[in-house]
Amino acid sequence: MAMSRIYLEIAFILLTLMAYYFGRAIYRKTKVMVFHTVIVATAVIVLIFEVSGLDMDLYESNTGFLKYVLNLSVVAFGFLLYKHYDFIKSRGLSIITATFIGSLSSILSVVLIAGVLGASPQMIITLLPKSITTPIAIVLAQKTGGIFYLTAVVVTLAGIFGAVTGSWFLKISGIKGRMSRGLAMGSAAHGIGTAKALEEGALEGAAGGLAIALMGIFTSIIAPLFVPLVNYFFGS
Repeated sequence: MAMSRIYLEIAFILLTLMAYYFGRAIYRKTKVMVFHTVIVATAVIVLIFEVSGLDMDLYESNTGFLKYVLNLSVVAFGFLLYKHYDFIKSRGLSIITATFIGSLSSILSVVLIAGVLGASPQMIITLLPKSITTPIAIVLAQKTGGIFYLTAVVVTLAGIFGAVTGSWFLKISGIKGRMSRGLAMGSAAHGIGTAKALEEGALEGAAGGLAIALMGIFTSIIAPLFVPLVNYFFGS
């Protein structure tokens, strides 16, 4: 039984890696947002499970190693922060202020745009954590009454959109500072955006990693304060 589980885990890990590299090849070839690596890889895995009739819970329970590796990748951002500690420390107040404003503006934009478009209070609350990393966003959605599984989808899409369009938007906005670019990508597009920022340089990646942490903290504090307001102004 133990050996069978090991073989199953290896098979799912290989499936995930193949889906990822296939998705990356497609995206590099097309450069079209709907064919982003994450979207294609996810679609391939879901399609395989649908065709084979296997339960997705089987995939969930046998890919623990990938989650472990994902946690290690977060630690890698910590190394980048340590490497650029003095530079980041010298701009500490500016970084904290920028990410706080980023968190607040993200929440306000969701409330105003979704509210004007007629979204229900629960839907607005579901969208509030769109710009923070998925694990924190899911817990925050659960605690505030949102639809957590929809939050996970929205967070992923926000990350993909930010990663694809972020560099272009920063370019036309005239934002050239390496720290500023990294903070912007991490604040708007969390892990996926930070991975993109890391392609530009280690400092950009470190700034993005710091932005992920600060955005998670600030949004976890600010978002619950907006829940009563959302229910009051947009409730039936």
